[in-house]
Amino acid sequence: MSETFEELAEANDGQSTGPERVILVPSVGSFSGEKPMLPVASLPQNCSAEVLAERNSELAQAQIDNYYDDTVLPGAIVHGNMYSEDVIGNVNWNLRGTEEERAAMAQEDDFGVDDADPGEDAIDLAEPVVSYVQKHWASLLLSGGFFNAAAQLFKIIYTNVADNLGKPLNELSFKLEIIDPILAFIPPRSARNLEELNFFPDNDRFPHPAYDQEFRDDDVMGWLQVAPVSPDFDQFSPYTEHLDKFPVTNAMFRKQDGFGDDDLDQAMSEGRVFITDYAEYNEECTAPSTDDGYGAKLHAAMALFAVPKGGDTLKIIAIQPTQNPAANSLQMIFQEIGLGDKSNPASQILTPKDDYWSWQMAKNTFSSMTSMSAVLDHLGGHVYLGPIPVAFYRTISDHHPLTALLETHFMSLIDNNFIGIFTEVGTGTFGTPTAGEFHGKEFGDPTNGLLTGAIERLSGFSSESFLAGTLKRANRFHFVRDSTPVDRSSHPEFDALGDYPFHDDNRSFAVIKEWVSNYLSLYYSSDTDVIEDSELQNFLWEVANEGKVNGFPETAYTIEEMVDTVTRIIYWMSVNHALDRFPSFMKLGALGYYDKNLPRPRGWLDGRSEKDWFNAMPPINVGLGLFVFSRIFVDLPRDWHRSLGKYPQGQFMHDQRIYQHLSKFQSDMKALDDDIRQTNESRRWSCEIRMPSTLTVSPWN
Repeated sequence: MSETFEELAEANDGQSTGPERVILVPSVGSFSGEKPMLPVASLPQNCSAEVLAERNSELAQAQIDNYYDDTVLPGAIVHGNMYSEDVIGNVNWNLRGTEEERAAMAQEDDFGVDDADPGEDAIDLAEPVVSYVQKHWASLLLSGGFFNAAAQLFKIIYTNVADNLGKPLNELSFKLEIIDPILAFIPPRSARNLEELNFFPDNDRFPHPAYDQEFRDDDVMGWLQVAPVSPDFDQFSPYTEHLDKFPVTNAMFRKQDGFGDDDLDQAMSEGRVFITDYAEYNEECTAPSTDDGYGAKLHAAMALFAVPKGGDTLKIIAIQPTQNPAANSLQMIFQEIGLGDKSNPASQILTPKDDYWSWQMAKNTFSSMTSMSAVLDHLGGHVYLGPIPVAFYRTISDHHPLTALLETHFMSLIDNNFIGIFTEVGTGTFGTPTAGEFHGKEFGDPTNGLLTGAIERLSGFSSESFLAGTLKRANRFHFVRDSTPVDRSSHPEFDALGDYPFHDDNRSFAVIKEWVSNYLSLYYSSDTDVIEDSELQNFLWEVANEGKVNGFPETAYTIEEMVDTVTRIIYWMSVNHALDRFPSFMKLGALGYYDKNLPRPRGWLDGRSEKDWFNAMPPINVGLGLFVFSRIFVDLPRDWHRSLGKYPQGQFMHDQRIYQHLSKFQSDMKALDDDIRQTNESRRWSCEIRMPSTLTVSPWN
């Protein structure tokens, strides 16, 4: 099947084209192509009558080809025509002009990486599987159920063949989830040692988290709050009043190392206590989930953190795995034998001073929800941003200066939303269907896409719960509020924290704004130019009113307002789209907790063991499947691959005046990246989520 895909891709010059597209892997900007040089940019009110007629004709067709659909995904608006020429033309990393023209005119810095080189493209998803099997072949072969696993894999292949017998070419179809062979062939048993939970190949293309060798150190939990894995993370906040649902006592607080002579209420009044509470997802966590035999659960955990007197490092104080506090251990025991409320389980508070392995398991109830929250942030951002390029294609012509500036930042967003939510990877058709056959019918079940469909087998959420959580996240985003970086000097609630990379490293907004301001100044000389720009005004109005993107301004009356909005668009598509590799780190970042009972502060007679901890980790087939699956969303092949600061070669060659400003933007991005790298050298663990070199220029992953 992969050969068929490659042949089609080659036949299409690397472009994904219409209904003939065979989907085997997600788009993720996997190919590059070439487009003609963009026309000389102009505002609609300033162009000739001939050019105005040309751009109006272009937009008239674009409004037929591109439209909003609020029926296929209740609670969200998506693009209604995946075979629009505008969508298809903006899936890949498209170079502009001919090679000769680019060599003579283009001046973009490639940062040492050729983004159009197939050798620099997306991560090889087979490599982790091959590496893992090579390292563990003996134990895998001796595991029970090996021949049953082989039979399951044969069944998958046989079913695809049987389903296509007797069908004509244009009706042939196939279905193969990328994780199916892994789940079928790798034994579904618990890991027996830490190395069996290490799914990273031994090369620098798959770097381990900086805290890999110290992952059981309690300080990692505090680090993940100040250096979180998603840029939209907002569950971490000051703890300013006691909560009935989280009955932490002063005795618990004071028995932790560094807090023996401290007082909880005093620390709260001094702004030294913080909480991370996943209550937002309690409904999804307590909803029924499909049990496929692996037994994963997710819990809306909460954790208390504090800074010691005279210190500035965040320490973890306590974890309560659920939103429902248990009165005592007896209630927990009754629950474990089936006499409690299993749909909304009660849990006790655990601390670092409780039974060692019970505490390690408690940390995993919390960290697994951290991982899922980050994934929900990520896909929620995709859904939230989806209507923006729809409006862009409908209202902004190729002659408009915003085309060259924003086109690359929208690359693959609509296509990847479609694949992630509606299309199961490995589901496709061969041949050319009758014209119009796919129009309005290409959307599948929104709980069975690449991401929404796989999540049920790789996490503690059902696909329905995952989709509900995603939409909840998408609908709470606000365009301005959530793209306004926090200035710590005006937020004293964080004064107790020393190093806070989440905010301290987040300095790209000003750099983007300078680039946008310089670029737009080439075309707008007054506020009147902004007001009279019909394409710009139509774009803003449609995003706010047709796309219903919460908080998006429906108009702009000044150059300053326009610059601010365009800056925020780029910031959302890059900085606010980042996702750390944490979901690939099975020792903490798995999307499920696999012990049927919640950890409790056990005594010496019934303490938990390392084996119990391994049993709470994902089975090795699920762990490897999740590792492989997660790399689609969290990896660049290398730093500066299609990263923030880069545009395809030739994107601006139609106007040589742009290059002086582009050069400044790119050099500033490199300087910021170098500065964060230098800061990381003095940190116990490095933080990469705010580094321009690791940020994608668009949501192509």
